[in-house]
Amino acid sequence: MATTTIHMTADERAALDAAAEAAGIGPSSYARRAVMRSVGRDAAVRRRPDGLAHAVGRALGDLGRVGNLLNQMARHAHVGGRVPAKALDGCRLELARLTAAVLALREPPR
Repeated sequence: MATTTIHMTADERAALDAAAEAAGIGPSSYARRAVMRSVGRDAAVRRRPDGLAHAVGRALGDLGRVGNLLNQMARHAHVGGRVPAKALDGCRLELARLTAAVLALREPPR
């Protein structure tokens, strides 16, 4: 994808930012969509992730780190090494924290 730079006054930029925020997208995506519409084409625009998407992303990242740690401990144990109980307890606590965080993201029942 090519990059294009445009120059704006502070007032123009503030108007762009406000319009983009109202549309739920970033200013670059908003400007791109406006330009493409002006030449008679549609532009695919990704919406900004909402709070839930950010929270799920963080939880998935944390879960990946815990999974990686568990994999390392399993490999160590498989070759005859000892895995300290403290390390296993740390993983258990982190998994409980992640479970609670993910469950807290659920919408309350209607």
